Amino acid sequence: MLGISAYPKDIDPDYLKQAAAAGVREVFTSLQIPEDTPTEFTQGLRTLQQAVHALDLNVIVDISPATFKKLGLADNDFNGIYAQGFHSLRLDYGFDDPALIRKLQKHFTVVLNASTVQVDFLNALQVEGVDLRKLVVAHNFYPKPDTGLTAAYFVEKNKLFQEWEIPLLAFIPGDGLKRYPVYAGVPTLEHQRGFNSYAAYLEMALRYGVEWIYVGDSQLTAQSLAWVQRFSQDGVITLPVAGTTQLPSDPLKVRREVSPGMVRIQTPRQATPVGPVLDRPAGTVTIENDLAGRYHGEIDIAKTDLPFSPTSNYLGTIPAPFLPLLPLLDGQHPVQFTAL
Repeated sequence: MLGISAYPKDIDPDYLKQAAAAGVREVFTSLQIPEDTPTEFTQGLRTLQQAVHALDLNVIVDISPATFKKLGLADNDFNGIYAQGFHSLRLDYGFDDPALIRKLQKHFTVVLNASTVQVDFLNALQVEGVDLRKLVVAHNFYPKPDTGLTAAYFVEKNKLFQEWEIPLLAFIPGDGLKRYPVYAGVPTLEHQRGFNSYAAYLEMALRYGVEWIYVGDSQLTAQSLAWVQRFSQDGVITLPVAGTTQLPSDPLKVRREVSPGMVRIQTPRQATPVGPVLDRPAGTVTIENDLAGRYHGEIDIAKTDLPFSPTSNYLGTIPAPFLPLLPLLDGQHPVQFTAL
């Protein structure tokens, strides 16, 4: 499931409309960003409330004990938050009382901070009578470069949530407008900080098995949104290619055998005269020519830098932002080339 984010200072109602039209139903926002001035916060929050109400979107609000004052509410006035139309709460530091969480579950979807959840805390929640089946755990995102999670820590931490069968939420960077005030992306995983949003989404879904994937930044591009939604609906992975109009336009199957050097596309074996033959750096798309014998007509994609081959006609190149897609192509999903 894809979610987006919207923040008081830079909210764009047109972007929310575009996302909703593409099938997005979930929005994340933070009500505790210190850089928001009182005016920006009040006006932006009003715009957000109006937009999500008109579009019938669900909003997860990230709150801390200081949030109530910003909203003009008494401390711990959760009824006041509910009355403002927010029915999903991401509880930051300061809300770790199992009795409170059980109480909140009567009216809210409760989203816990994954960084603070350990086995003993889950046991305490269970003893208190919290319905663990209705919880969600959400990883943080990290605006400051070089502070995001490592993949190894992320995988190890997620084993706990998988064992307890608790849905997991994580953030990917946006490839449109970055979030203020740092404007360096807000990913959960540090290695995804510079990723294209589409590539980050597929890696989060296919490699890490995350169920709830939110764009942490303020916007992603219309192109990435369309490709994510197509994968969600049809299971087809879009592969953008530069420098060609010769590739098939229909979805194609990928061979299930995973090779270290190339992705092999299942295409009919057919006569293919020798054409342009170039070096094969990672991302190069080729078709085997008649010098390849019975393999002629096979389309391949170099996953790593491969040596020159006289049997491989050059067709195009997967641009650098989309190279992280290549390790994900294992035959589970068809691919469709699209020219850039």
